[in-house]
Parts: sequence; C-alpha cells; structure tokens
Amino acid sequence: MSFKAVAWTLLAAMAFTTVLLFNYWAAYQPLSTLAYSGIVLALCGLANLVLPFRFLGVRKRAVGALILAGGVALTLAALFWPASMIRVAQPRTRLDDIMPEYQFFERHSARIHARPEQVMQAIRQSTFGDMKSLVTLLKIRGAALRIHDTGDFLQDRRVLDAFSASGYLFGGSEHEIVMFGVWNVRANRRPEVRTLQEFADYREQGAVKMAYDFNVEDAGGGWSTISTETRVLALDDFTRRGMARYWRLIVPGSGLLRLQWLEGIKKRAESMPNPRP
Repeated sequence: MSFKAVAWTLLAAMAFTTVLLFNYWAAYQPLSTLAYSGIVLALCGLANLVLPFRFLGVRKRAVGALILAGGVALTLAALFWPASMIRVAQPRTRLDDIMPEYQFFERHSARIHARPEQVMQAIRQSTFGDMKSLVTLLKIRGAALRIHDTGDFLQDRRVLDAFSASGYLFGGSEHEIVMFGVWNVRANRRPEVRTLQEFADYREQGAVKMAYDFNVEDAGGGWSTISTETRVLALDDFTRRGMARYWRLIVPGSGLLRLQWLEGIKKRAESMPNPRP
C-alpha cells in the first residue's frame, strides 16, 4: 500500500471517529454533526489554499478552493436547515404535560446501581463541579462572545439551586424532577412567568421556552434507570431560525456536560449507604 493510500485511510478513520464522538455527545443529531463536518472540511480547504497537501495527492490550490467551498456550503446548509415541530403523541411524564411541543431536544440515560430514592437524592445534591468540562466550554464561549465568564465560582454550587435562583420553575413527581424557564431573546429579558400554568400558556413573540427533566425508574435488583431530556421551543419563525443555528453549534458541548452530569449523579448515588429494610 502506498504512502498516499495510508494517509487517506488514516484521515478517513479520524473523521469517522470524530463523527461517532459528536453523535455520542449530541445524542445522534445529524445536523450538528454535518455542521461541524463542514467546518472541518472548510478549514482543510483553507489550509490547502495556503499549502496544498501533496502527501495526499493534492497538488493545486484550486482543489483547496473547491474543498473550502464545499465545506462552507455544507455548514450553511446544516445551520440554516428548517427546524420542524415535534409533538408528544401521548403524554407520560410531567415534562410531556407542560411542554408537549418543541423543536430542539437531546436525551441521555444511564443505569445506576442504587435505589430510585437514592438517585433522586443524588440529583438534588449534584453540583456544577460534576461537569468536568464546564469551565473549559465557558471559556471557549466567552472567547467567542468576548465576555468574561469562566464559571469557576459555580464549581461547588448545587445545580438545582442555581436554576431556581435564576428564575426556573420546578415541577415533577416522586421520581421526576422538571425545570422550566423562559427567556425573551428579542427583548433580552426574563418574562414574569411564576407558575407552571403560566409557562404552558406563554406565547410572547421573540421568546424561547426551555425545559429539563430527570426521570428515575426502578430497574429491579437494586438498580435504577435515569434519563434526562432537554427541550427548547422558539415561539416565532425568526427566533426559531436563530435558535436552530445556535443549538446545532452548542449541542455537542451541551451533550458532553449532560453525560458528565449523569456520571456525577451515578457516583453520588452509588456511594450512598443502602437503606436498611
């Protein structure tokens, strides 16, 4: 096998591995994966414009220009692809009852060797420190938006307490915790929404409704299954298009934080002493 064939094989393997990682973190959201694939392709094309990758058989800068154009086109297509409405056919959870319609979502789950009540307690005790990549991602976001937000002060703070202090509403049941929040993007303010019914009825233009939940089920034999879901609903077409671009760029990082959050909950729950019968 020639050196060029080996180089292309390694490049393809790296690209495939990256796609798998993005799909894992982003809970299998193809448009986000396509957007980042386009960005990587565009960067490769730009590099070939400066210095063609002769070791891959690319000898002309025109090829780099084509790769760059293809990457930009793929990225724009993925970011601007219309977001469709998703509707819950048959409500099963409190989250379904309060927010049965949404355009953007992510779901993650895990098995935990602990009783459901221990898992629920671990959720309430979880802190931002459980999300190991939070500070790094906040620094990246801060650099992109030119704001100073390192998140260092959040490390020991309980996540649910922080959500509550920022205006999120809470609901749920014995085995479900749900958090609901609203932000008017156009007016850059948090609307006066004080009850879950007001949240369900809220329809102001330019706003985004967000909901997160944790649902814990007894899996038998001392095991539990925990699932978490995030839903976002933009309340007008202009806001929906902007949210689509933002969501598809941040969802891999968001998914990574959710997985780390679940891992932190798992460690807390499994380290708790089993209650005596």
